Amino acid sequence: MKKMVYTSLLLFVLSTLFSLADTALVSPSKEEEIRDTIVVHGMVLHGRVTGIGPERLSFKLRYSDGTNRIPYKDIDSIYTKYNYHISFKRMDIEGRIVGIEDSKKYLKILEGNKERTVKIADIDNFVMALSEDDSFENVVRNQFPYTKGSIHVGLEVESGINKKSTAEARMNLKRKVAEHETRLFLNYNFETTQTVDAPEVQNKDELIAAATYKNYFQNEQFFFASLAAEYDRPRQIQQRWLPSVGYGYKFTFDKAFWLEPALGLAYATTSYTDSQYPDDEFNAAALRLSGEYLMDDVMYINTIIIDGNIMYYPSLTEPDQHWIMRSNLGFTIPLFDFLSVKFIIDYTNDSNPDPEVGNNKTTSSLLFGFDF
Repeated sequence: MKKMVYTSLLLFVLSTLFSLADTALVSPSKEEEIRDTIVVHGMVLHGRVTGIGPERLSFKLRYSDGTNRIPYKDIDSIYTKYNYHISFKRMDIEGRIVGIEDSKKYLKILEGNKERTVKIADIDNFVMALSEDDSFENVVRNQFPYTKGSIHVGLEVESGINKKSTAEARMNLKRKVAEHETRLFLNYNFETTQTVDAPEVQNKDELIAAATYKNYFQNEQFFFASLAAEYDRPRQIQQRWLPSVGYGYKFTFDKAFWLEPALGLAYATTSYTDSQYPDDEFNAAALRLSGEYLMDDVMYINTIIIDGNIMYYPSLTEPDQHWIMRSNLGFTIPLFDFLSVKFIIDYTNDSNPDPEVGNNKTTSSLLFGFDF
């Protein structure tokens, strides 16, 4: 009889332990319970909203490392359990998304007990609230909600009979608050080569910096003021300054493609490393064109961003004798939330006085970096 009681007690204890273990394995953790939910063509998806774009919502699926970019027109409903920091029209709020409405152009945001409707096109920044994520990246994004940018670098070191060292760094910063937009661009190139029978040769030592302010005073129309500076030792440029002002218009096509032509006036001044060449100064026209095209659902790589800039400054009096031109074409492939790879083609053309240097050069670069 005692054996039966002990056996029953043992079975009860073992059964309870296995039941608790099974419950521990099946029950989701606190982190797993908190998740956002969207419904796409009737299919329910769980995960986390990682971005709000002009035409698509970025969504990271639960138990997945990839990010899906879902058109708003395909979304039936959105409900987030995470709180987000949302910046729009010089306002900053913290809340949860509880719906999408009005032809999929507006989001319903629950801010505490108050519900408000926010136009998707007005959203300047969308990041997870610090109460949900206190990582370094998220702290930076919350501290600078209106600032976005990227830093890309490329390095190459070759040793042996021939020695070669190459470095390139490129930074883009953009701050947009309502109609005010400020951009900062920096690009540095350095390269040396050396062979057994020859001394070290410096092929590149070049820095380009530009700061641009735009005021979108009416719809897509804007005034701009820009200051560019550079030096390029192998091309004999000691320093160059190029301020410009003007007017432009932004043409937007289906929210994934835009072009910005601009026209204005500029003043260029250049001093050269070789004293035999006098300083060059001239008033110029400022002709600018920039644009961007975002392609989604590309085979194998999902998303690719194509961007380009053309800046042409011909002299107002002698355009065939004095001019400056800079242009670039870039292809960016986002890899993860922050990382990306970028292939860039830069083209330089100016009235350089040194016949051995020539007027133009083309550079191609493959860079890796992060976006923030």
